[in-house]
Amino acid sequence: MANEYRVNRETVKLSRLDGDLYVERGIVDASESGLVVSGVIRCDGDCEFTGDIEAQSIVSRKGDVQVMGSVKAESIDIKNGSLWVKDSIRADRVRVTKRLEFGASMDADTIKVGSRLVALGDCRASRITVGGTFKAERLVNVDHIDVGGSLRIEGETISRIIDVGGTFNAMGPLTAEEVDVGGTFKAEAPVQLVSIKVGGTVSLEGGKVEKVIDVGGTLNVEEHIEFGEIDVGGTVRLRNGGSGGTIDVGGTLKIQGDIQFKTIDVGGTVKIDGMATGESLSVGGSLKTIGDFSVSGRLKVGGKIVVEGDLKAQNIRVGGRIRAHRVEAEQFIETSDLRTRHGAKATRIEINRRGHVEGPLIGEIIILKDRVDAEDIYGDRVQIRSRCKVGNVYANRIHMDARSSADSITYTDELRVDSKASVRIGSQKSEKLPEPPF
Repeated sequence: MANEYRVNRETVKLSRLDGDLYVERGIVDASESGLVVSGVIRCDGDCEFTGDIEAQSIVSRKGDVQVMGSVKAESIDIKNGSLWVKDSIRADRVRVTKRLEFGASMDADTIKVGSRLVALGDCRASRITVGGTFKAERLVNVDHIDVGGSLRIEGETISRIIDVGGTFNAMGPLTAEEVDVGGTFKAEAPVQLVSIKVGGTVSLEGGKVEKVIDVGGTLNVEEHIEFGEIDVGGTVRLRNGGSGGTIDVGGTLKIQGDIQFKTIDVGGTVKIDGMATGESLSVGGSLKTIGDFSVSGRLKVGGKIVVEGDLKAQNIRVGGRIRAHRVEAEQFIETSDLRTRHGAKATRIEINRRGHVEGPLIGEIIILKDRVDAEDIYGDRVQIRSRCKVGNVYANRIHMDARSSADSITYTDELRVDSKASVRIGSQKSEKLPEPPF
């Protein structure tokens, strides 16, 4: 059985001890050369050590332990109390029921703190679990961080998994695979992450998220962001553009700067102050861009589109108005109100009933439903239904219904005009049609 030396409600100078040390509400002075204990240091009640201490393990049944130096042990277990270390901690396992604070550095395998962890120096571990709050002022290099309340790291963070129940504020560079936060996540320096899952609000300075940004509330990004997928229930604000894959937003999407994407699916409105290129877009409300907008596939908008530039897509279907400098679609354009500076071009253009068109229409098949007002038309087959008013029509085959009117008609193959329709200047057959504007 190992020898045991007792310190009971007194101050004792020690430097080396072969066996165990039992301290009850005492002070151990090891300020000259430090204290090395071959066995276990057991504490009962509030205990204080001045100088560096080293032992096989340190155990406290109740009370606070204060060390005015560094600590080295295989395991540290402080029950019903707190641990304060002025300098560094080196241990395999650290468990503190209440508060743990150190000043210089901590190197451990596993760290478990019930209430609060305060790291004034560098912190390295395989896993840290804190029931309440974790605050770090310098480097945190921990494979797995699990915090029930709030996490604040002022220095650099290097981790694999970060799981926080409340709020997470990363003030320095952040590198991790998974960040999972129940409340709010804020990163004040560029991030390098694989995925983010947050129940409330996310604020990022910029950087790269390789896979998914999953946010229940709002996402704000100050600088350019690279992403795999953005999935947000509320609002997204990208203040300096970005590039990536899918953007799925339940509410509003606002982007300042250029954006490259695969798909955008937004339930509310989209506003982009810059050029946008992607594969497809679907918006339940409205789309407004200051700059060219181009998708290689489908563009579907329930409300209106306003593009301060050119609009291009494979096919365009808009429930409300389209306004752009120029509109081009490989397959079709379908809308009720189409206003351009330079015209609209597609294989098939269909303007819905009571529609309005400003700028020339260019296509193979062009259909104007009842009561449409339009300007010049260039096509292969043009169908103008009843009570439409159009400008000059140039097409191979033209069919105009009753009570419609045109300024002039030039055709090559077939013209069918209802007797109750009118052509102001007249119609003529020609071997060749004039070239469209573009």
